[in-house]
Amino acid sequence: MLVVLLLSACTGRVMPPAPAEIAQPMDVYLVDHGRHSSLVLPREEGGMVRYSYGEWRWYVEGQRHFLSGAAALLLPTASALGRGIHEDVTGPGDFSRMAPEGLVRTYPLQAEAGRVRELRRSLDRHFEGDAESVYSEEFGLHFVPHPRAYWAVHQSNLVAAGWLRQLDIDVRGIPWYSRWRIESSREDP
Repeated sequence: MLVVLLLSACTGRVMPPAPAEIAQPMDVYLVDHGRHSSLVLPREEGGMVRYSYGEWRWYVEGQRHFLSGAAALLLPTASALGRGIHEDVTGPGDFSRMAPEGLVRTYPLQAEAGRVRELRRSLDRHFEGDAESVYSEEFGLHFVPHPRAYWAVHQSNLVAAGWLRQLDIDVRGIPWYSRWRIESSREDP
């Protein structure tokens, strides 16, 4: 219980690159749903795509009781990658349609366009395999199995922080409980 309390107090400090460091800036969005986070990226074809990572039984099968939650944190369990493509969403004002489970806060960030495209392609490859996706109306996402197990040291917010790092956005601290603080760009001394 003490570990959970300590982790819940942890904050992820997000430090985007300075605007001068980004040759081709592209808007990306970190979305806080309260206990978990998603990443929203623009699509080249127009619209936006939302990605979310979570525990398979919890998000896909709806097993949300104490034992299931405890097992998901303490033992490596099956994980899921969720994707929701929204051709008609153009900006944060429309994000509530992308996240039926609700939004607490949206953090607009900028990253290098090439890195955004690379991350989106990497995440989309999970949906190109043989596994058939499972749609969750509750989350508005299609889920496929993810190869890396879910548990306390590899959960949704830590994965979202990893995605930000792939975009060359610095994340410090441990955003275990979806507590984010956007700090000034890295150009500051």
